[in-house]
Amino acid sequence: MADKLVSVIMLTYNHAPYLKEAIDGVLMQNTNFPFELIICNDASPDHSDRIIKTYAEKYPEIIRYFLHDINIGFIENQRFAFQKAKGKYLAYCEGDDYWTCPNKLQFQYDFLEKNSEFVMTTARNLVLHQDSGKIANDGKDLIFENKELVDYTQETFFTERPTQTFTYLIRREFLDLKWINIYPNYRDLYYFYHLLEFGKGRAFNKIVGVYRLHEGGVYSSLAIEKKLRTSISIFKNIKKQNNDTRANHQIIKDLDQLINKYYYLKEFPLPIFHKNLLKSIRERFEISKDYKILFLQLVKTVKYSLQKK
Repeated sequence: MADKLVSVIMLTYNHAPYLKEAIDGVLMQNTNFPFELIICNDASPDHSDRIIKTYAEKYPEIIRYFLHDINIGFIENQRFAFQKAKGKYLAYCEGDDYWTCPNKLQFQYDFLEKNSEFVMTTARNLVLHQDSGKIANDGKDLIFENKELVDYTQETFFTERPTQTFTYLIRREFLDLKWINIYPNYRDLYYFYHLLEFGKGRAFNKIVGVYRLHEGGVYSSLAIEKKLRTSISIFKNIKKQNNDTRANHQIIKDLDQLINKYYYLKEFPLPIFHKNLLKSIRERFEISKDYKILFLQLVKTVKYSLQKK
């Protein structure tokens, strides 16, 4: 297999119904450079193995297939895949998402080759709500505001992130796998943060793929709370490991969402006794030291509780 300039990582577990779209989206890429597709199957109990083997046998010069005998989990599967990559650049697409732009790799590669001060590039996507079949945009219209592109840095990472993992192309030399051992439950936001230590990112206002959202109650109040709590945890870890207080901006933003757009919309019998609501109000104050906001939130909680009686 000739040296590849781009390594596309595809992690998969139980994605059999979607794998063909995911793999075809990579294989349809029109490039003037060689690329490889590294598929890592984390011991899927469905028929993913059969589907992937068919492709791997048909495209041996492109596809490198690894099947784990036992399930090692997303984080270790990710570490394994990154270690197998040989390309100068890395792209990523999970087995249930798919690319729709045949020039996705080429235009991103061309940009990074010509602009050494950039370490990563991303683009936009559509969102497919799998349960309903409805397609929506990625919710980033306000960030782009009819712009063709948006540049971002580690500084702006804490205020807005026009990034989506399966749309990126990054310079592999700046991906330090040591952070997998340092951060609990290693996620893409951690390596985005550290990549941006070495240069800028550029997001193109161009749709390159479809992110598949398996709803299954994802819009239930519990799922919303979990999503926001996960984000809070990520930015608390970034703050702790790097002594970077800029993370407070995102933590406060998530706490405000949690308090105002989740807890007050939920039908609590008595909000004043809801420990997670009070915990969030306390957390926000400990970071912001804003007595005015604290007072207003507590008054609102008491008032809402009296209305519920």
